[in-house]
Amino acid sequence: MKVFKFYPDNRAKFHFGDSSGKLKDIISSDQLFSALYNCAVLLYDPKEVEKILAETSHKILFSSLYYGIRFFNCDNGQSQEIFFLPRPLAPIQPKDKPTNLLNHKIVKKIKYVSLGAFRLLQGAWQDEEKYFNFDLLDLKILGGNFACTAEEVEGLELDNDSFEKIKLFAVNSTPRVVISRLNDEAENFYYQEEIEVTYQRIGSYLISPFMYFICQGDLDRRLTAIVRLVADEGLGGKRSQGFGFLGRVVEEEWPDDLFLTKGQYYVSLSSVFPNLDEVNNLLYYELVERSGYIYSQYGRSLRKKQVRMLKEGSVFSGKISGQIVDISPEAFNEHKIYLNGKAFLIPVGEV
Repeated sequence: MKVFKFYPDNRAKFHFGDSSGKLKDIISSDQLFSALYNCAVLLYDPKEVEKILAETSHKILFSSLYYGIRFFNCDNGQSQEIFFLPRPLAPIQPKDKPTNLLNHKIVKKIKYVSLGAFRLLQGAWQDEEKYFNFDLLDLKILGGNFACTAEEVEGLELDNDSFEKIKLFAVNSTPRVVISRLNDEAENFYYQEEIEVTYQRIGSYLISPFMYFICQGDLDRRLTAIVRLVADEGLGGKRSQGFGFLGRVVEEEWPDDLFLTKGQYYVSLSSVFPNLDEVNNLLYYELVERSGYIYSQYGRSLRKKQVRMLKEGSVFSGKISGQIVDISPEAFNEHKIYLNGKAFLIPVGEV
């Protein structure tokens, strides 16, 4: 299992948008795949890229781009990293334990759980009731939206108040104005939202976010070159304004035990476009829309076909594969435009 990690600089800015123009927390796997495809076209001939895609589409799976937190001890130079995955969309609550309003609000804010917490959730799935018998309040909550096990932060000399004060990103709104190309007059006034990376010093630790995605399957050197080009080209919108640069790239190998064990149910770590015969396996899910204009170096910017996908964290009652969909506009013939709806799954429950 290959993992690509990115370490953006302090104050680096990103604009991850959705079809409605609102900011997103992450880059979904289909959007990440599009960025990889566009950079592949820059490096290689478009026909060769389609050949590479045909050879590897059934062999390689991509997760969405997720966050991690790095704790760097400025006194001894040691560092510790925690990786986070999306919170499953299935209910997570302890059995026969009443919840008050305050605790409910705290739990509701948690969007991401650590790898260690996900291992606990894997064994907490209740087959008959279809929920996770687990108390998220037993975890350490970092900055309100992230939760990890006490063991994952055991060596850190930080208290609960310090964990609550962690802030990895700031959302800024910058006033902008549209200037007419015909007469240089100001036309529309609007606000542009952006995500800004913030490094934070708490005690002897410098706390900073990083981003990563997981690749499952047979990889070659060409993919590594494409990923490094993506880091230089940038991800998301507003790249002409200096947004989206991912910084240093680090490759890492993970054991397969977390992802390749057998389970009765599965949670998606990617956005998914299921095959027709896989729809009956949907258990808990949210729909997200994909629309807008294509980005290509080899033609006009035309509107691509609109589709709906399943959001990360969706739960399935069986293993599905998903599919890669051709969403090329009819008038665009330079190369194909693909949407990657392949399912990157993690099992839960016991066989």
